[in-house]
Amino acid sequence: MIKDISVVIQGPLDDRTYEAIDQYQNFGEVIVSTWDTDHPHLLNPATGEYKFVRSSYPDNLESYHNEGSRYFMAQTALAGVEVATKKYTMKTRSDELYPDLEAMLKNLETYPDRVHTTDNGFWKDIKGAFSNHLFIDKTDNMLKAMRMHVDYSSGKMPDLARRINSKLICAEQTFGYFLMAARGYDILESDFKPVYRENIWITRCVELKGHLHSGQTSKPNGGFKRSTEPYPLGRKDESSGKANINRLVQHIEDIK
Repeated sequence: MIKDISVVIQGPLDDRTYEAIDQYQNFGEVIVSTWDTDHPHLLNPATGEYKFVRSSYPDNLESYHNEGSRYFMAQTALAGVEVATKKYTMKTRSDELYPDLEAMLKNLETYPDRVHTTDNGFWKDIKGAFSNHLFIDKTDNMLKAMRMHVDYSSGKMPDLARRINSKLICAEQTFGYFLMAARGYDILESDFKPVYRENIWITRCVELKGHLHSGQTSKPNGGFKRSTEPYPLGRKDESSGKANINRLVQHIEDIK
């Protein structure tokens, strides 16, 4: 099944993104999707094959819906999935690495029609939150979802924006909303909980051995990019040094 998965590594390049290119060579294909202001030479140490696509920042970015970098993530995800050729696409981030995805892939084999994600930022206390760090969906579904997300973020869907802007306050919500919309569900018009329970599966990060997750690079006082401690540990932006596990949905059946 792994050969049926396109890997889209999206986001700004850093000096270790090349590691992910080499790590995911056993998948069907690897696609790096970043911005035309980034520095491709950072990928030179990679020895594996990959496709490379770049997006341009819009001149009128201030008019976009980009809270929590929702547009940035959706645009680079879309540009990557547009060139994906496999049945499934796995979206991951340029500042993260998952060398052992066995548990997640087993869950995908068991539930091939669900979108698969992790507990990294799958917040219990935010209605409709969805972990958008690492997720796998059928390529057709993800393409449809990311196109809608980008159209919404860029102002091409003003009626929808007026309806959802005050209700979807973070990127975790917008990704959940559009991934479900691609499947024919409007989670603002009905209870999102049964929709999520039937269409999503969660693999906890602690089951993904050796992963490197982001250290919340958006924090201005961060100065760090990755943590070697398994999530939810290693969140250096938190005073406790870890994410509050009581806030995290650890299993899809936790959504009640």
